Amino acid sequence: MPPDDPEDADPGLSRERTRLAWSRTAIAFAALGGAMLRREVAAGLVVLATTPLVWGVGRFASRATQGPRPGRLLVVTLTVTAVSVLAAIVALVGPAPASLSQLFPLHG
Repeated sequence: MPPDDPEDADPGLSRERTRLAWSRTAIAFAALGGAMLRREVAAGLVVLATTPLVWGVGRFASRATQGPRPGRLLVVTLTVTAVSVLAAIVALVGPAPASLSQLFPLHG
């Protein structure tokens, strides 16, 4: 009888899906950083600078062999926390828009 969950059929693909998710997140960081460059150059550069870090952590985390290892998990946790704190600092220190129309200009 085949398993109900597709992940149970081939658990080796979960590592590949995790690697792809980290790569997708790094691409999203790069796209967001590029878009931010149009409004706030410093914030965009910070986000672009974190893109290789996010991609590298994903590669590092996906190389785990049989199950998670505490050292690797700690590195991933600390890196994600550092990127989050950095993003919060950039959001709080940057100039605030005067109105929502300044934040989301309508073109049309």
